[in-house]
Amino acid sequence: MKTRNLILMAALAAAGLTTVTGGLLVPASVVAAEAKEAKKDAPKIGAKMSKPLRAAQEAVQAKNWDVATSALAEAAAVEPKTPYEAFMVEELGWFVQVQKKEYAGAIVSLKAAVESGFVPEADLPRRYKALAQLSYELKDYPKAVEYGRKSLELDPGGADVTMIVAHALYLADDFAGARAFIDAQTAAGTAKPDEQLLLINLRSNYELNDRAGTMRSLEALIRNYPAQKYWTDLLNNQLYETKTDRDLRALYRLMIDTSTLAKPEEYSEMATTLMTGGFPSEAKRVLERGLAAGVFKGEMLSRAQADLGRAGSGADADRKELPGADAALAAAKSANEMVAMGKLFFSVGDYAKAADAFRKGLAKGGVSDADDANALLGIALARSDKGAEAVEAFGKIRDPKLGEVARLWKLFIETQGQTAAAPAPAPAG
Repeated sequence: MKTRNLILMAALAAAGLTTVTGGLLVPASVVAAEAKEAKKDAPKIGAKMSKPLRAAQEAVQAKNWDVATSALAEAAAVEPKTPYEAFMVEELGWFVQVQKKEYAGAIVSLKAAVESGFVPEADLPRRYKALAQLSYELKDYPKAVEYGRKSLELDPGGADVTMIVAHALYLADDFAGARAFIDAQTAAGTAKPDEQLLLINLRSNYELNDRAGTMRSLEALIRNYPAQKYWTDLLNNQLYETKTDRDLRALYRLMIDTSTLAKPEEYSEMATTLMTGGFPSEAKRVLERGLAAGVFKGEMLSRAQADLGRAGSGADADRKELPGADAALAAAKSANEMVAMGKLFFSVGDYAKAADAFRKGLAKGGVSDADDANALLGIALARSDKGAEAVEAFGKIRDPKLGEVARLWKLFIETQGQTAAAPAPAPAG
């Protein structure tokens, strides 16, 4: 009998099978080519061993797993046998056991085959991958990690093996290990990271109670998969950490632009901070939006209607001041006067004129709150479709808390051209 007919790979190719269950392993067409190369230097099979191995091969091709098991048991009983003959028994044996879902036995046989020295070096990454998957199926997560890492050492960058290792670390409650592994994999790779991988990283940071890590994970998700849910989670997390009216105004404006402002208390607080900050026309638009969306009920509806009346009075004052605003800006002597005109233009939604006024004030120098002026300038430019200039303005903010919000604005600008997709399901466990 020809040696190649004794090699499992050829048998699998003839049967049109794959090398391991689960859809994560090598197609038969690939391993058939490996078998062709392996036959050149393969040792001979003795006459006593040839008969049961041939019977096992034929049973594999017929998908008769019980007959294959019996033939392999007969082959295993042959003594003495050469190391290569022992390898062939294990090589056929692990595949048959996989088909019978006898995963524990398959691992023993596959491990013996790998350690025999007869598996071609080029095929070792896939064998370790198979061991990782089988261990994962048996919930032996430490072994799944061990074998997966060996596969990646030999063949870096395998997305499916990376997922097995990351998920196994997470399910073993090694959240720090899962995070470190995913961070290393995404830092080393040039391809877009898998969404599920990023979700495992997010969940690991959450389990570690690492707020900064959680925010980084959400930002990575948005950068690669800008789904609405991720923006909602990111900005809600930031909302818990944002305290001052100035910073809240910048954050709420981003929530408006990302369509994540949803709760009645958010609409009310945004309107209040806008009114106190000198943006009554903007506050009026926010309240009108909330009322049109029907977010206010009961007592909050009455309060919103009263707030709308006050905002309306302020908006009327804006309209009266607006005709002379250009002349006032031209006549302004101080930087703060120029910024005040910028706020008027911003409040009524004339972002081009607002940006011009903020730039003039910042250029003159002496603005009382340069960070706020740069934030307003950045938002006005972003809303004028001048993303690169907006990013530059946000980059000049020095206050770390307002800087956190500015970073999210820059992320929004960066991802605006991407198509939002539905988020992937969260990882199990």
